[in-house]
Amino acid sequence: MESDNSPSTIPKIDSTLLSILLVSSIGVLGGQLVSPALPILMRSLAIPEQQIGLVMSVFFFSALVSIPLVGVLADVYGRRKLTLIGLIIFGISGTLIAFVDSFSSLLILRAFQGVGFASLSPLAITILGDLYKGPMGSTAQGLRGSFHGIAVLSIPPIAGLLADISWNYPFLLYSLSFPAAILVFFALPETYAPTANPALLSTFKNYWSSIRHELFEPGFRILFGWHLVGSLLKSTVITFLPIFIVFSLGHSAFIAGAVLSFRGFVRIFSSPLSGFLVSYVSKLTAVKLTLAIAAISIALIPFSPSILFVFLLVGVFGIGDSLFIPILNDAVASSTTSEHRGGIVGAMNTSKPLGKVIGPILFGFILAYYGFTILFVSAALICLLYVCMSHLLYRPSHSL
Repeated sequence: MESDNSPSTIPKIDSTLLSILLVSSIGVLGGQLVSPALPILMRSLAIPEQQIGLVMSVFFFSALVSIPLVGVLADVYGRRKLTLIGLIIFGISGTLIAFVDSFSSLLILRAFQGVGFASLSPLAITILGDLYKGPMGSTAQGLRGSFHGIAVLSIPPIAGLLADISWNYPFLLYSLSFPAAILVFFALPETYAPTANPALLSTFKNYWSSIRHELFEPGFRILFGWHLVGSLLKSTVITFLPIFIVFSLGHSAFIAGAVLSFRGFVRIFSSPLSGFLVSYVSKLTAVKLTLAIAAISIALIPFSPSILFVFLLVGVFGIGDSLFIPILNDAVASSTTSEHRGGIVGAMNTSKPLGKVIGPILFGFILAYYGFTILFVSAALICLLYVCMSHLLYRPSHSL
């Protein structure tokens, strides 16, 4: 679509790009839509504090297991079919949650939904990597962040308002996956179609042999760590910030959703600046700076004197996070070839759900025994320690 040596950092806005961005935005709803409903869900189904994180952890554990498989299949059989299948699974399982009445049934459907998610955001990153190179690649990933921002801006307040009526109403919004699937069917072409479809078992054996040397390079290990600590921090915000706002500050689920949505407002405008940022500083410097900004803002949340100060801190977090993510995604997608991009991006993106599996469980226990202050500060310290460690120990020769 765009020449590799194009001097522009701005990709052409067309139906193909818009369909990719829509797919990725639907995937964001896996966590953002549920988050404002968690306090009401705790009350309605009598879920203990140490178990509420399972609503997130089950979803992301399922995604963690599925993402590498989906990445390999995307490289072997193409991207488009898997994207459509993922949208349908994601939509059906998510919408059905609105009609269950037990915590166990909800967790089972969330697990199925995680399988569908594995074909959404990770494949969107892969497809953008197929189409855009250089600073334009970071900008394209940043535009993906802007569309995420639109979803984060609009969905959490609506979900919070619906949750104030009944805990299960927000899950009906997952039916948005079905019109999205129709649009993708007509607008998204196949960006990488292999010429042969070999037997599945032999495919995985041969494919693993061809990419394992890339996966064990130091640069990829560094990228994996960045994704993991960033995901831990974000899981803290998405899962526990609404609970803090409702139970500690005494506000409604609607207000909690509005606070979360402010990240989306910030993200719309700041994410596309990622390409501009990496045209002046290295990607490694950029990820250190942006993650540190995000971590410090989260550490200050439990000391907030008012809900307005929480809004401000969430906005600062949104700036750091919205720049951090596209720069990392572009680093992964641009550091491999088309025939391996799905598998490499999939392998690297397992760190995101891994963080979101570990985070809610770990910080749920911290909340139960030590309270919100230790919860937020400890999440921030983990990220800041990785920033310091990477600065002192790592000097990657490529991709960052």
